[in-house]
Amino acid sequence: MKKLFGGIVLCVFVSACANQSRQQSLYEALGQYEGINNITHQLILNIAKDERVKHRYKGVNMSKFKKGMSDYVCAVVEGPCTYGGDNMKLVHAGYNYTNTEFNAIVDDLILAMEQCGIPVPTQNRLLAKLAPTYKDVVYH
Repeated sequence: MKKLFGGIVLCVFVSACANQSRQQSLYEALGQYEGINNITHQLILNIAKDERVKHRYKGVNMSKFKKGMSDYVCAVVEGPCTYGGDNMKLVHAGYNYTNTEFNAIVDDLILAMEQCGIPVPTQNRLLAKLAPTYKDVVYH
């Protein structure tokens, strides 16, 4: 009986550890679509205050930007969304964004995630997914 009880305790312990080690999907960790939309909203507020880049958004339909950005991030993190906008290269063509401007937007995104309570490891997971778009935004 003692061995049986010990075996049950061991199974429960192993099962609990296995469940804890299962990493939440990035979509879930960001708060699903609502969380992503909140981050995008905060990003827009941060950009509006950022002297380095706010001029780039004059005349931009911000509700369209918010929807497109939220859908894009949702799709990139393998959420149940479909991004229907143009690819990043086409969206940013002709604007001649600089490294400084790209980094400013990344700073604004990091700040938005912090303001929304996203843990740093989750922030890093999202940034890693978005980093490959650099080549489609900044032209050399």
